Amino acid sequence: MNNPIQFKISHDKTTEVIIWLANMKPGIDIYHVAKVLFYADKMHINKYGRPITGDTYIRMPYGPVPSGLRDIITENSWLSPRQLNQIKNSLIIDKSDNHYKLAATREPDMNYFSKSDIICLKDSLSEYGEMSSDELYNSTHSEKCYYETAPDEKIDYALLIYDDNPAKNEILESMEEISQYIQV
Repeated sequence: MNNPIQFKISHDKTTEVIIWLANMKPGIDIYHVAKVLFYADKMHINKYGRPITGDTYIRMPYGPVPSGLRDIITENSWLSPRQLNQIKNSLIIDKSDNHYKLAATREPDMNYFSKSDIICLKDSLSEYGEMSSDELYNSTHSEKCYYETAPDEKIDYALLIYDDNPAKNEILESMEEISQYIQV
């Protein structure tokens, strides 16, 4: 696609999403967190015309990966000291088996969430949170956004809109207009 739709990530909101998920499902691993957010974003875009965190999804071998979320959980050194401290003070990250299992040490700040954010996160967690890694792998690899994006490239948010969504054109127009200006 010529001008893919991308948003500006809110690292603070993404951290709160991770904390919310870790509270809802203690011991959740990075793979499930990434896929639950992916499907929550997809739901939210199709119902409300915007993603939840604005993260950039990359087509990687194990499916679409929200790169900012991955950086937060793996405590990437390019994050600011404030962000790294926020992570250390909010999450216990068990890296012992390379699956990065998470437990929250506090409740999420719900001021970051809209009602629609929580609805989609709950629905996604309910539908995808208990799937095996193999089931999630198969599910994400059958997504249009995955097979229509080159390996290691950014996924265009336009590819997350269902082809049969009656509001597809309006959602596309809105996202094209707002994506460059807002941080969700």
